[in-house]
Amino acid sequence: MTGLILAAAGSGARFESSVPKQFLQFHGKPIYLFALETIGELCEEIAVVVPRDWLHRVRKERSELDLQERINVIEGGPSRQESVSLGLQALSPGITRVLVHDAARPCVTRTLVDRVLGGLQHGAACVPVLPIADTVKEVDGHRVLRTLNRSRLRLAQTPQAFDREVLESVLMRAAKEGISATDEATLVERSGECVYTVDGEQENIKITWKQD
Repeated sequence: MTGLILAAAGSGARFESSVPKQFLQFHGKPIYLFALETIGELCEEIAVVVPRDWLHRVRKERSELDLQERINVIEGGPSRQESVSLGLQALSPGITRVLVHDAARPCVTRTLVDRVLGGLQHGAACVPVLPIADTVKEVDGHRVLRTLNRSRLRLAQTPQAFDREVLESVLMRAAKEGISATDEATLVERSGECVYTVDGEQENIKITWKQD
């Protein structure tokens, strides 16, 4: 069975809004609901991880959804990694595959979700990626150190799919060792397990700045 952890506990400081971007209205509904409804249809259980101040509102919005019986709304932690760990704990033991998705990526498609889940046949984790079109420079302050070979570089997206046991193991290890990463696939990489990639989608943008 497949579970979804929707990471919606961030403050969205770079968006410069008093309301976290994932809860802003877009075409008549909060941004996080777009991804929740799209991916949720393909999952037996869903953990939506939100800031404490938003628990009441999100639980109320959950009660109005067809998926409400599958959704558990829980309080997140001080970091994304800790929030994902809490979300994982909220899924029942019967969940063997886990999708982790950024709530601020509302344009995810079912086709992409299916592709990512299919990638779990090849590794303990699967990540959708995009090639880089621009030249990439490594810099120190304003000084260029070197130009990186973009042919082997990719931009990672979500949803990312994981074998549940592997995800639990790497999160526990990271917590013990005080390691933090910007996505959970990085922790799987560190463990030596295979992280497989599939093609991402250009439209699957993450809302980060107001221009987005």
